[in-house]
Amino acid sequence: MGSHEVAKSHLVSGIIVGWVLVALVWLIFGFLSQNFLLYVPMLVAYAVWTVVSLLIFGRGLDREMAGEAH
Repeated sequence: MGSHEVAKSHLVSGIIVGWVLVALVWLIFGFLSQNFLLYVPMLVAYAVWTVVSLLIFGRGLDREMAGEAH
């Protein structure tokens, strides 16, 4: 059970770090271009990728952990 919690925390940490980096890129390039709306598609694309990766990798992680339990 302990390793399952560690694996999930790595997943959550990765998502948080990814969103912080994407937000920084959005702020920097938005500031430099003086148009924050220009980079909104990047935020939307990353949001979609976050959901897709959670479905793909999150489910795989659950299966892998379930396999180790048996």
